[in-house]
Amino acid sequence: MEAIALTAQERVNFGKGPSRKLRATGRIPAVIFRGSATPVNISIDPGEIEATFRKTGDRNTVLKVDAGGESFLCLVQEVQRHPLSAELRHLDLIALQPGKEVRVEVDVVPTGTAEGVKMGGKLGLLRRRLNVLCAPGAIPRAIEVDVTDLAIGKYIRLSELTAPEGVRFASTTDFNIVTVVGKKTDTRGGRR
Repeated sequence: MEAIALTAQERVNFGKGPSRKLRATGRIPAVIFRGSATPVNISIDPGEIEATFRKTGDRNTVLKVDAGGESFLCLVQEVQRHPLSAELRHLDLIALQPGKEVRVEVDVVPTGTAEGVKMGGKLGLLRRRLNVLCAPGAIPRAIEVDVTDLAIGKYIRLSELTAPEGVRFASTTDFNIVTVVGKKTDTRGGRR
């Protein structure tokens, strides 16, 4: 995944007053967290970041942020929005270190039509997202789960999935990802 450039300006004034003035100019405050190093305070255009994520459709889009003479590869860690208007108010970014794994949440996407669905059952997605570990350039858009052979009352577990190349699942426990539910048949052959 190629990083998308984001225009940023370094910020030297902090607090509610300066943040309010900054928002009045059409920019919002943001912070780049760099592990144990001092965070970098920046301001960005909220329209530019919104357009970037609308274009990619992926919350794990890697951003290339140039600020204060340095360049950072970042992921969005936290977004603060206005409670009524939903306007962006503040962003927390986390700087990625090349060659180091990053932990991200990735959407689960069922593929195919389950056998149980063809028989009248309903597909149930028990986990909509999975945590994975991978290099910043190997972040998958989604984890696809083939449900074609899934019958009513059966499950697909995490241990049955194959992670994309360069990606591993972060969980050490096994759990159900997807199932097909339907009406149970009683022992006399009728429906309950």
